[in-house]
Amino acid sequence: MNIFGLNIWKYSYQELLREFTEILHDASLSWGKAIFTPNPEICLRTLQDAEFLQVLQSADYLTSDGIGLYLGYQIQDSRLPKLFRTLMLPYYIFNILFRKRYLYSQYWERICGSDLTTSLVEYAQHQEMKIAIIDPYYPKDLQKCASQQVFREKLLEKFPRLLFDFYIYSDENKQEVFQKIASSDAKILFSTLGMKKQEISILEWLEKCPNVRLWLGIGSSFDYFIGFQKRAPKIFRSFGFEWLYRIFTSPKKIQRLGRIFQALVVFPIKIIFYKK
Repeated sequence: MNIFGLNIWKYSYQELLREFTEILHDASLSWGKAIFTPNPEICLRTLQDAEFLQVLQSADYLTSDGIGLYLGYQIQDSRLPKLFRTLMLPYYIFNILFRKRYLYSQYWERICGSDLTTSLVEYAQHQEMKIAIIDPYYPKDLQKCASQQVFREKLLEKFPRLLFDFYIYSDENKQEVFQKIASSDAKILFSTLGMKKQEISILEWLEKCPNVRLWLGIGSSFDYFIGFQKRAPKIFRSFGFEWLYRIFTSPKKIQRLGRIFQALVVFPIKIIFYKK
């Protein structure tokens, strides 16, 4: 599906994992593959940021992360006039809430960045394959700094045999960080630097670190593993209500509500009136 110039691939979750494991063991590759997981917020950002759009278009894989993308897919498939597509929004939202199996059969599965991270970390542990994790340096965020101090200990509690290097990244030390990654035997790199910054850093260093086969921009996925953020129970995730759980449990409820408004209101309206 094409959203604002982004070609988001159709994949089943298991099909994608099989392809990634083949890449990890393909000795013929000159360098690795970049995997980005756009959601409605990211797609909206590209409308005002041509540089970010170009960065995302350079990825080897773009997967459907945010459930709100399926609003866009339904709208784009409709042949109705713009006014009628607007009136159909409640129906499209109903499908997202209660007919996910139907939507996934039409537009393939949602590939949640957190789930993908979990699967690849588990695979790396099983294969005794080293991974690298880069995390942003936020000196004024005391809670974040505290979580980074116990990151290794907490991650090993969940994955006791995992081989990994953990780097705290800033603009000042980025050369040093990536030089260490290039000289290591890491096969997968997870960047948690946040929207745009993580994608740009991946493309900048992709060819300079040929040992790394998979490069993923995954936002805050590791925060769930170490308990810095609490992930929604499985029943919420299975029905696509993880966003609702986060609203009620996050200390930044207003910010969360704003993001949901962007995904369920602003995003579909922009899709309806988007001119290529």
